[in-house]
Amino acid sequence: MTNWKRPWLDVQMAIQSAYGRAVGRSVESLVTPALVVDLEILERNIALMGAALAGGPARLRPHTKVQKSPNIARLQIDAGALGVTVASVWEAAAMGAADIDDILIANEVIGEEKIAAAASLAKHINLSMVVDDRRNVQMISDAFAAAGSHANILIDLDVGMGRCGVRSPEQALDLARFTNSLPHLTLKGIQAYEGHCMLEPDKQIRLQLAHEAMDYAASVKELFAHDGLDAPTLSGGGTGTYDITGKNPAVTELQAGSYVFMDAFHGNLVPGFEISLTVHTTVVARHGDTIILDAGRKSIGIDFVQPPIYGANYVARYFAEEHALFDVDAGFAATLGDHLRLICGYAPTTVNLHDVIYVAHGAEIVDVWPVFPRGPSDHGFLRLFESQ
Repeated sequence: MTNWKRPWLDVQMAIQSAYGRAVGRSVESLVTPALVVDLEILERNIALMGAALAGGPARLRPHTKVQKSPNIARLQIDAGALGVTVASVWEAAAMGAADIDDILIANEVIGEEKIAAAASLAKHINLSMVVDDRRNVQMISDAFAAAGSHANILIDLDVGMGRCGVRSPEQALDLARFTNSLPHLTLKGIQAYEGHCMLEPDKQIRLQLAHEAMDYAASVKELFAHDGLDAPTLSGGGTGTYDITGKNPAVTELQAGSYVFMDAFHGNLVPGFEISLTVHTTVVARHGDTIILDAGRKSIGIDFVQPPIYGANYVARYFAEEHALFDVDAGFAATLGDHLRLICGYAPTTVNLHDVIYVAHGAEIVDVWPVFPRGPSDHGFLRLFESQ
């Protein structure tokens, strides 16, 4: 094992030392709040996405910002995913250290230290990056030249979200030509993330918006081809549009990620996938028909949708930092010391609040997976890259 992979080995050893005693014990014995994934449901969700894309134009490149777990990424790749998508260079480093070797950083990488880390990482893996500014492209080319490494580049195209991404076909073509002229970079295509469509609860409106967004991206891809640019990749999509974007004949990569876990937000958007991830909590007080749980905002993501109680569908009256208050019916039997499960309001902002994911098979904990990493200082990534 090379030195740059040492952080992954170190974190696995540390996690097993701190949390491994849970393996072989019952789920009910966990100290709460605890993040738990049902392995059988997780595997069914992975298989369902694979079946949905089988024979279609797009390959799965799942976004691992949701799970922050190389263990789950490996399950997805073993099931047919071509690689992974990540949100940051530090997530890319974590996945690379865990032997995931085809990685797309789906956000612009800005800043000398981050770009230098990406350049070092690219010595070991097939790394793709997205850009929307000439200055950033030039910095990437210079840094990769200095490191003696290479990056694949996707032009980030705004298709309606109004976040990052070039704002017109003309800007996209100009940036693509510039990228194509620089050393140590290979123009691969376009990223077009239609995130604004994910928030639309009406399926018909979501269908219309997603078609408009990706048809626009496809037209820019055609513009590149007519200009003689070899840029066949069109990467985008998410769990909320997997069944729309994933069927667009111009789309080659689908970045859906939340489907592995599901949550209260995504469950309202796409049927078929099951809730595999829950936060296990303990009733720490009951006063009349109000129960107080030991999982608050520091344990569960409440973005977009309030987390309900699993199997009961009570929605919290209030989430404090360390507590959730639920008003329940008089017949609801939970009392002091009982365990309950909460469905995440939003899984991507839940997982990062925990150190580990407990893996359950039935009522037994069978493994503990690290949540890895959170930033450049985690497990020495920045230091290792600077030493190369």
